[in-house]
Amino acid sequence: MAQDAPKPEGKGRPTPKRKEREAERKRPLVLDRKADSEKRRAERRLQFQREQEAMATGNERHMPAQHAGAPRRFARDYIDSRMTVGEFLLPFCLIAIFSTFFLSGFPEIVVSITFSLLLTIIAAMVEAALLTRKIRRRAVEKFGEDKLPRLYRLYGLTRILQVRRLRMPKPQVKRGEFPA
Repeated sequence: MAQDAPKPEGKGRPTPKRKEREAERKRPLVLDRKADSEKRRAERRLQFQREQEAMATGNERHMPAQHAGAPRRFARDYIDSRMTVGEFLLPFCLIAIFSTFFLSGFPEIVVSITFSLLLTIIAAMVEAALLTRKIRRRAVEKFGEDKLPRLYRLYGLTRILQVRRLRMPKPQVKRGEFPA
């Protein structure tokens, strides 16, 4: 019978240290940082373009989360379907400021402009309070209390006080077309 070759004692090399093993396993999370940052920037730019297009067209699929959903669409359509004092508040404030600046030599006119500005602000506040209550009540009837997002009235209020042409998402209904 042929004798088997003698087995070597041990494994023939020293046991590696833990530090050496960890160093072998270390790899960068990103192989090329510059290429990765370029890729992420391009993805963000594409996502932003999709969101802006959705805001202009009313497409809910790519709309940002703060504007998406049926209750928010209902509030937008309800507010966009009517003419409010609040949407004219900002332009009137700018006109009042500039006119008081240029007409400072005529105190009677400045007082009347200031008084009319104060009345406009009060009217816009009252209208906004009534309209936000009405929107919430109608939305609760339509969707239910648990389906309304947090701060639903504030969403409607900010929409009421914006100039119609500058509203985002863009108005999808014409004035007088009340939502169902």
